[in-house]
Amino acid sequence: MATTQEQGKPQHLMVGGGDEPEVSRRARELFAQWAPEDPLNAEKVDGRVETVEGALQAIAKTREGLETLPFLGGRKLVWLADCTFLGDNVAGRNKDVLDSMASLHELLATLPPGEAQLLVSAPGVDKRRSFFRQFEKLGQVEVFDPPDLRKGRDRGDWMDEISDRLRKVGLTAGPGVVELLVEIVGWDGRALEKELEKLRLYLKPETKVTEQAVREVGAGRRELEVWDWCDAVVAGKLGPARAGLRRLLDQGESDVGLVMILAGSLRLAALGKALQEARMLRLPAPGGYGQPALDSAADPFLPRNAKGEKPNLWRLGKVTGLCAHRPASGLRRALYRLHELQIELVSGGDRIRALEEGVLRLCLD
Repeated sequence: MATTQEQGKPQHLMVGGGDEPEVSRRARELFAQWAPEDPLNAEKVDGRVETVEGALQAIAKTREGLETLPFLGGRKLVWLADCTFLGDNVAGRNKDVLDSMASLHELLATLPPGEAQLLVSAPGVDKRRSFFRQFEKLGQVEVFDPPDLRKGRDRGDWMDEISDRLRKVGLTAGPGVVELLVEIVGWDGRALEKELEKLRLYLKPETKVTEQAVREVGAGRRELEVWDWCDAVVAGKLGPARAGLRRLLDQGESDVGLVMILAGSLRLAALGKALQEARMLRLPAPGGYGQPALDSAADPFLPRNAKGEKPNLWRLGKVTGLCAHRPASGLRRALYRLHELQIELVSGGDRIRALEEGVLRLCLD
């Protein structure tokens, strides 16, 4: 890593990655940390652009800032902020932009240490880009990527981080809050930041976060209600299942659409229960952050979607845990009843009554 003699600091700095809130936070921190004594020698260039022309203009302004002599001497700091054209997008792939970034890299290599410093913050940076790969030779690179929950990895670490971020904004999580936030935001750090800010403002001056509060302000509230209804049916909870169904229908949800979504959850639960009974799936202790454990022998039984992706391991574990009281044979019967319900819905008659009676049978099976 290239450093200057001044306090052993990096000559140039880059912060990037998929966790946009953390990238922005760290960039602001570094900008304040390495700001010159004279504020006139600190310059910020907006790198959040949507066109090739905008990208070229931002690069040109960055070059101009670095090449302009510091005001009354001293050190110059230029921050290329929220740079979007280092990502895998139209501007980022454009030849003129790539050539301009290569030219900027050459300039950085020639700048006298201690006279000029570049800070780049690039949420969503494409790590395959030459500028990114070679930047570490010029200074310091920090990457903030959220856990990849899509592949069922690091869920415990991600939940710990969500709890930590709640504490940092002065909130404390009640039972089930962290798990519910995972369902809402997935692995998206920016979405999490938005949810926490909404919760902070909604609860003020209170600091205790409940599941109800998350549901009242949460993004994707419709999706949450559908998931909750599916989970209630899978778990055989008749009261919540009937109330949830009535609420969803009153909101204009399609009866056929709801059954199709329910079929996915029920099939996953049946698969999980069968794997659990065959000792190929082990669930963590209730209330813990642990990840379900899936034996490699289960791989041939896992369905794939059109992209070749297998079911999310955490979701598989969750729906399996919901039907702890139901054997795999009972879930298979429930799937057969669901198939009969689908046929009944498309055959005419009183569809709402058929759906309500069908949900009753599914819960009691």
